[in-house]
Amino acid sequence: MMYKQSHFKINTECSDLNAHAIEIPYKGGKTSMVILLPYEIDGLPKLEAALTPSKLSDALKGLDSTIVDLSLPRFKIEYSLDLKKTLYAMGVRDLFADNAADLSGIDGKRDLVISAAVHKAFVEVNEEGTEAAAATGMVAMARCAIMGIPFSVDHPFMYFIRSHDPDVILFAGSVRDV
Repeated sequence: MMYKQSHFKINTECSDLNAHAIEIPYKGGKTSMVILLPYEIDGLPKLEAALTPSKLSDALKGLDSTIVDLSLPRFKIEYSLDLKKTLYAMGVRDLFADNAADLSGIDGKRDLVISAAVHKAFVEVNEEGTEAAAATGMVAMARCAIMGIPFSVDHPFMYFIRSHDPDVILFAGSVRDV
């Protein structure tokens, strides 16, 4: 577990979701990580089932800044998806066919064809910071004597990487093994 005492925005009353929320800002303030921590240790499936865009929006609107004693586990999540099957199902077939693909706008020749399409994403949180694809933020961990509200991420939770301009969710996921 990593520890940091600082001002964080938290919402301990996300009663529609039966969860607490905390927002951890990244360096520069343009992005942040939001963690939804179920009230119950085994509450992640209920949280995932209850979550809607409006309930997430309500949880984010209820965030208030206060001094928090945050305990957060190190974690790394990687995800890979072969998009070729998905694109085929959507009717995009010519890109992958030798005799039908027309990618001449790329190199001026008609012999270019796509052989694979893969989407990869990762999120890693450790003492050096948080990495999400190409976005990086620093989270320094240190102890202080001031008493803050304890927020211990010690059981399965959901997380979101959030952009503030524009206000959109860039990544979403869950950590099931803490």
